[in-house]
Amino acid sequence: MVIDERIALKIRLEQLESAEIRILKEFREERENIFKRLRELDEKQLDLTNNSISASQQKEYISFNPLSSSSAVNDLDQFLQKDKKMRRSRPSRRSKSSKMREAAIHILQDKHEPIRGSELQRLIEKETGFKIANMTSFMKTVEKADSRIKKPERGLYFFQPIDL
Repeated sequence: MVIDERIALKIRLEQLESAEIRILKEFREERENIFKRLRELDEKQLDLTNNSISASQQKEYISFNPLSSSSAVNDLDQFLQKDKKMRRSRPSRRSKSSKMREAAIHILQDKHEPIRGSELQRLIEKETGFKIANMTSFMKTVEKADSRIKKPERGLYFFQPIDL
């Protein structure tokens, strides 16, 4: 009886593995469709705000219906090929952090006295609209970016102008 149970357990493991592979594939396909649609929406919004794009650069948009005929599949393949050729780069995370660093430097330049880190964080988040997850780590990158940013005490930061 132990051998029968062992065989049954091995068969169940194989079933679980195949089900897991199938589910992961479905998730991957759905994620790809969501990202594709988000790119389309981003580009539509960009086109609305930027009217200077020539007609040759504009994209064709098709609705995605997985139950449609094979001609729709061919249309989708053609669309994906155009999408690869005309894909525009999205703003990188670096641009977000560099905007936040520039805001921090600008705020510290305007203040002529040391400012608390919590107050500086509030001002940066208000100016940029981005949230700072770890203020200490963020300010270390700001200090590396501009040597005139100093930290005289725990939680205090100030801008030290260069004396000639």
